[in-house]
Amino acid sequence: MSSKNQSPQPETGVLKSLLALLEITRPQNCLITFLSVVLGGWLGAHALTGFLLAAAISASLLMAGANALNDLWGVSSDRINHPGRPLPSNRLSTRAVRVEAVALLVLGCLTALPLSPPAPGIALLACAILVLYNGILKNVPLAGNLMISLLCGTAFLFGGYAVGQPRPALIPAIFAAFFHFGREILKDLQDLQGDRHAEGSTLPIWAGERAAGAAVSATFLVLIAVTLYPFLSGIYGSIYLFLVFCLDFLLLYVVFEVWRSHSADHLQRLSHLLKAGMILGLLSIFLDDLFR
Repeated sequence: MSSKNQSPQPETGVLKSLLALLEITRPQNCLITFLSVVLGGWLGAHALTGFLLAAAISASLLMAGANALNDLWGVSSDRINHPGRPLPSNRLSTRAVRVEAVALLVLGCLTALPLSPPAPGIALLACAILVLYNGILKNVPLAGNLMISLLCGTAFLFGGYAVGQPRPALIPAIFAAFFHFGREILKDLQDLQGDRHAEGSTLPIWAGERAAGAAVSATFLVLIAVTLYPFLSGIYGSIYLFLVFCLDFLLLYVVFEVWRSHSADHLQRLSHLLKAGMILGLLSIFLDDLFR
């Protein structure tokens, strides 16, 4: 019998489902979360301790579960904005994603339990906020953006608390909060078409595209100014300054480009550039600390 008439092997279907379950967690975001927690702890302890790795794994699991939950509760707008994602493309069932999201969030909280206070409390609070965000706050203009931004900054402090030295993590936490606030609003601009068909509202829907673009630009311009403080105050050195200048140039590019076009494809490219900027920001602080 010709191979063209044979039905697909069950193993192939299982593999595709497993890959889709991995895809819906957005592994790149989870990796950035992992590295953020590790950097936050490294700046205080200068060592990769077991507690620090547990904190990084906990935060990554929480991020993975939150991303799955985001797709589960946002499937109506994703059918327009991101039709290739696992749920709108029918590569996964809602039941499978629901089980995955709950399992990842529970595992994330359990992994944090052996850590010293207040780290377990931070993990439990973050889990509750992520559920609240996906259920309610992401459809409230600015409130959802602000909540996610603060949580992304808290990832660094989570690592610091895991090693008992949260203070050195404060600067990257502040940077991350500003950075993610601007990127979250830019993503709302990108998803404007689909979000109009969903319940609730976002800043571009509520205040208009120009206001949202102005918020992105203002946030990144403030961040550029703030990034100079650690060098001018002697906290970070020349390696940091060189790499953060590269990051600031990228941010300036985004500030200008966000006014050139509000098409979804253009904004998606800018969002991907900003994701690369996250890695550059992490490297600027880590390498400066490592070689000083």
